[in-house]
Amino acid sequence: MGTGKWILSLMVVISSLTATFASSWRSPYTNFDQHTNWKSQNLNHKFHDVHRSRQNIIRHTALRWEQTRVSAQSTSRLRYQGLEAGFYYSRVFYVTDNGADPSGQKDSTDALQKTINDAFAVGSSHDLDPGIPDLGGVEVHLEGGEYLISFPLQLPASGGGNVVIHGGTLRANASFPTGHYLLEMWSAAGMKRRSNRTVASLRDRSHSSVNCLKDYIASYEDITIRDMMFDANYQAGGLLIVDSIRVNVENLYMSHYATDGILIEGSNEIYVQNSYFGHFISTVTTQHEEDASGVAINIISNDNVLSNILIFSGDVGVQISGQGNLLTGIHAYNKPTDMGGIGIHLQLPGYSQTRILNSYLDGTGIVADDPAQVDISHNFFNGDAYVLLRSTRVDHSIEQVIIMFNMFAGSWRGVPIVQLNQKMGSFAFVDRTIVDQNTAYGMNLKATVARASVSGYGKKFSTDLSDRLLFPNRIQNVQYSLFIPTSNTYTRHALRSVLDNRVVVEAEYKVSGTLTVVVDQSSDILYTVGSITS
Repeated sequence: MGTGKWILSLMVVISSLTATFASSWRSPYTNFDQHTNWKSQNLNHKFHDVHRSRQNIIRHTALRWEQTRVSAQSTSRLRYQGLEAGFYYSRVFYVTDNGADPSGQKDSTDALQKTINDAFAVGSSHDLDPGIPDLGGVEVHLEGGEYLISFPLQLPASGGGNVVIHGGTLRANASFPTGHYLLEMWSAAGMKRRSNRTVASLRDRSHSSVNCLKDYIASYEDITIRDMMFDANYQAGGLLIVDSIRVNVENLYMSHYATDGILIEGSNEIYVQNSYFGHFISTVTTQHEEDASGVAINIISNDNVLSNILIFSGDVGVQISGQGNLLTGIHAYNKPTDMGGIGIHLQLPGYSQTRILNSYLDGTGIVADDPAQVDISHNFFNGDAYVLLRSTRVDHSIEQVIIMFNMFAGSWRGVPIVQLNQKMGSFAFVDRTIVDQNTAYGMNLKATVARASVSGYGKKFSTDLSDRLLFPNRIQNVQYSLFIPTSNTYTRHALRSVLDNRVVVEAEYKVSGTLTVVVDQSSDILYTVGSITS
C-alpha cells in the first residue's frame, strides 16, 4: 500500500473514532434538559455530571486538535502528489511542518522562507491584475508561535496575490542585516525598474519613486498580513511593501525598529489599520525618548489609507511623500516636539492632496513642507502640539490648505496653534488657504481670517490684527463698515492702509463711531473678476 493511501486510511479511522466518541458525548448545556426530573437530583450528582462533561469537552477538544494536526501534516506532505491523484488538499501552510521553532529558541529563517515559497507555488489558472496569479486565498499560518530569524523573509520575486500571512511573531536575532526588513515584498521586475537600487536606498527621497500613474506595474495584490508582532531588535525595519496594490495590513504590533516600522514605496491602495508602533515599548514619555529614532510608517506612494493607528515612541510617527493619502484615527505620542520629534510629516512639496482627519496628536505635531491641497480638520492637538507650515525653497507658495475645526490644548506658555518656518525662503503667495474655526485652551489662536471692531472719536480708526493673523504683513482682502449713529449727514471714509496687518480707515472729519473689519490673508480666484471704468 502506498504511503499516501496508508495515511488517508489512518485519517478515515481517526474520523470514525471521533464520530463514535462524539455521539456518546453530551454537552453540559443540554445535560439537564434531557432529564425531566433533574430538579430532584442530588446537587452533588449534578456537580459531578457537569464536571465529567467538562472533562469530556477537554478530551474531545484535544482529540479534535490532534486530528487537525495529523490532517495538516499529511496534507502538507501530500500537497503535490495528492493533487495528481485527484484528492482535495489544504491550502493552509503551517510553518512548523517545515521545522520552524515556535518557541523562538532556534533560528527559523529557512523553515519560514520555505513555507512562504510553498504557499506561492500552489499555482492558479486565474489572475488578479494582469500578470499577478490569483492563489485562491492560500494561508501561511504561524500557529501562534514566536520565530527567530537571521535574514529577511521575502515574498517570491515572481509575485502573486490573494494570500494571507498571519498569527505569530517574527523576531530579528543579533546578526540580522541592518538596512533590511523582517518581511520584504519586492519583486525582481521592481528591482530592474529601479536600476538595482538597494533596500536601504528606497528611503532616500533624493531619488524619485516610480510613478504610480505612469509606467507602473504591480507584482503583488490582495496580500493580507494580520495578527502579528514584528520585533526588529533595533537592527532593521519591520515590513517592506514595494510595487504592490490593495494590500491589507491589520492588527500588527511593530516594535524595536531601527529604520521604519513599515515602508511603502511605489505602491497603491495599501490599507494599514488597527495597529501599534513603537521604537521602544513604553506607555509614557521616558528619559530614553530623546534618543528614539525610526519612522513608524513611511509612505513614498499614492492613494493609501492609514486608520486607527497608535504610535507610542520613535522619532517620527508618519512620514508621507506621496499624493492622495488619507490619515484618520492616528494617535501619536512619540518623541515630543520639544525634543525634535514629529507626529506627522508631509514631505512632498507641492500638491500632496493629503487629508488628516479625526486624529490625536499628543505632544507631537504636524509638519507640512510647502503644502498644497492639504486638509487638516477635526483633530485634537494636546500638550502644546501644533501645525508647522515650512518652506523648503525660495518663493514657494501655499495653496489650497485647510486647517479648520481642530481643538488645541496647551500649558499656557503662549504657543501658537499654527506656525511658520520660512528660513529657506518666504512664502511668496498664499492662495485659497483658510485657517479658521479652531479652538484653543492654553495656546494662542492663529488664523488667516480675523474679525475686529474699535469704537471712538476721531478721523482715523485703526485696529491691529497681527497677534491673530498667521502670515506677517499680509492682508489681501478687507471688508469694513464705519457706523456713525449720531450723524445726520453722510460722512465720506476710505481704507487707507493694511501695512503690518494693521487696518486703518480714515473719515472726512472727526466723528464718533465704530469701525468693524473682516480681513482675509488668502487670495481668492474671484479677485480677478470684474472691471474698472471711468
